[in-house]
Amino acid sequence: MSRTKLFCTAQIIALAALLIGCGKKTGNELDFGAFNNSVYTNNYFGLTVAIPAGWSIQDQEAQRRIMALGGNMVAGEDKNMKALMKASELQTVNLFAAFKYPLGTPVTFNPSILALAEKVSQMPGIKRGKDYLFFTKKTLESGKMQISYPKEIYTERLGGVDFDVMDVELSLCGTMVKEKYYVAIMKSYALSFIVTFTNNEEESSGLKILNEVRFQ
Repeated sequence: MSRTKLFCTAQIIALAALLIGCGKKTGNELDFGAFNNSVYTNNYFGLTVAIPAGWSIQDQEAQRRIMALGGNMVAGEDKNMKALMKASELQTVNLFAAFKYPLGTPVTFNPSILALAEKVSQMPGIKRGKDYLFFTKKTLESGKMQISYPKEIYTERLGGVDFDVMDVELSLCGTMVKEKYYVAIMKSYALSFIVTFTNNEEESSGLKILNEVRFQ
């Protein structure tokens, strides 16, 4: 992967997680979870997700490096955006990130899926996913990128739990990138899954993973 494509990949991931955060553990309530034979388990949420064999799962250090690189690119010299991203580090946990191909694979685009959780107990007005996505949308729009929303926020069930969903489209590095943000409020956290893709085939591969989401 060229340096430009690596930057674009990092930028996409950081944009996806602007409000949802840059990934530090937040005390003893919530852990990072763990993978066993490509199955992710998080006991706090009673969550399991099966990642397809062959997808490249990023460890916590890799996630932090990518977020830091992309965050700097997205924020640029905007001090307010830098402050927002810094503050989000204190509230958010990166649960997992997986790419369809290993980083560096010479492909036009590398689809991904991320899972994150941000503590929202200090914001009692956020009662469900769409409330959280309202602020996510405002944050995304405060940047300098051209972002569009092809439909209104809607609801889908993952593993028997209702998630509010926001579709996002943006142009990055000459590529039209699409994202789906799935958010549900669970146990004082906004639990989020973010699927990133450019075409129907990539979308299907990401949504197939979401079909494997299970809650105890």
